[in-house]
Amino acid sequence: MRRALLVVPTTQLSVGEYRGIRRLLEKEGFQVQVGSSHRDKIELTGFELTPDVELARVRAADYDLVVFVGGRGNKEFWQASEAHQLARDALAAGKVVGASGSAVRILANAGLLKGRRATGPAAWARFLEEMGAEYTLGPVASDDGIVTMRKSEGLRSFVRQLLAEVIQRTAGLAGGQP
Repeated sequence: MRRALLVVPTTQLSVGEYRGIRRLLEKEGFQVQVGSSHRDKIELTGFELTPDVELARVRAADYDLVVFVGGRGNKEFWQASEAHQLARDALAAGKVVGASGSAVRILANAGLLKGRRATGPAAWARFLEEMGAEYTLGPVASDDGIVTMRKSEGLRSFVRQLLAEVIQRTAGLAGGQP
């Protein structure tokens, strides 16, 4: 069974993005776990969630896919070394890394978007380019194991691209056998 880790902020999570990504991944047979900066219950208006794992204890190699979910609260991870290291470790282990909306900044700050096509909020185009990304205004961008989403309207395309990347990387690890 394939495993995915959804990294969520402790405040101001984009609940719609979280629910949509989780639902679509589970529909495709993924076992989904939630990681955050702590394991205490996250309570938002009309929504609560208890993370399964604390980021400081996550092993990237245990997952096929690591997705940083958007929402204004993810700025808690923009400069967080454990979030940056998780993203780097996942990519180095041949895993797929995704980020939606403002969470794209986590990958930029981790140095993972240099020389790669990426998207994110249109207001961040200059920032992403300054961080070395080839910014695209499209709803979803994918480049060598990293998938980014500009805003939630691209959710289905985002998850389809994440799945395609996981399948491609899994096939590559199996010596090219699908």
